Amino acid sequence: MPFWATKSQQIVAHRGNPWDHPENTHVSILSAIELGADVIEFDISVTSDNIPIALHGPSLQKSTTGHGRAKDFPWSEICNYRALDRNGESTSEPIPMAKDLLREFGSKTFWNLDIKDPRAVPLISSILEEFSLKERSVLSGLTVKQVLKVSSESPDINLLVNLSRLDKFFLLSRFFRKRWVAFRFSEIVKRPSVVGINIHWRYVNQKLISILHSLETEIWTFTVDKAKDIEELFSLGVDSVTTNRPALCSSNLP
Repeated sequence: MPFWATKSQQIVAHRGNPWDHPENTHVSILSAIELGADVIEFDISVTSDNIPIALHGPSLQKSTTGHGRAKDFPWSEICNYRALDRNGESTSEPIPMAKDLLREFGSKTFWNLDIKDPRAVPLISSILEEFSLKERSVLSGLTVKQVLKVSSESPDINLLVNLSRLDKFFLLSRFFRKRWVAFRFSEIVKRPSVVGINIHWRYVNQKLISILHSLETEIWTFTVDKAKDIEELFSLGVDSVTTNRPALCSSNLP
C-alpha cells in the first residue's frame, strides 16, 4: 500500500501541545500547529447524546473539572466543564467538540484521531466526509479486530493498528516475535486503508522494525518526550514519533 506518513521522520503532537497547554483543547491544538508539528493527534470520546468530543476519558476527572464517565453525560453538561493542566490545576479552557476543532483547523495540518469509544468511528467518519478531511486523517486506538471491522465497513478511512496485551507479550519474545508478527499482521496490513502499526516506543527495536518494514507497513511510535530518544528511534528507522513536547522536537530535529 502507499505510505501515508507526511514525511520521513514525522512528528505527531500528542493531544496538541500538552506540555504548555491543557491537553486536547483549542489552545493546545493551535499551539502544536504553530510549532510546525507534522500531524496533530487528539482523543475522541463520545457524550451520552452522541457528540464526539476531544477528551481522553473514560473518566472526566482525569483531565477536567467534571466527575464520572464522559459517555454518561450530555454535551449540554460537559460543555460547562473546564480542562485541567498537566499539574492537575483547573484552567479556563473548555472541552471542545471534535467537529469544531476539525472545522477550524482541519485543512491546516494532518490528523491522528485516537478513538476512545467505538461509537466515535461512524460519527467521526461523517465529520471527515463533511469537511473533506479523510485523506488528511488517520484513526488510531483500534485493535486488530476493530480495524478489520472498520476497514470492511469504511474502506476509505485510514487506520492504524494498536497492539493488544497479547501482542505486546509476544513482541517481547525473541523466539516468537517474527512468527507472531507474520501471524497477526501480515494480512491486515495488506488492506489499502491500513496505514501501519502504532506501538509504544519501548517495544521498538531494530529487529521488529525490519520485520514490520518487510511487510511494507509504517511503524508509528508513542509517546516520547526526550529529544535523544526521538533521534534514536528515527535512526533505527521508525516512520513516525508521537510526543507531548512538540516545541522540543521542532527545535532539535531536522
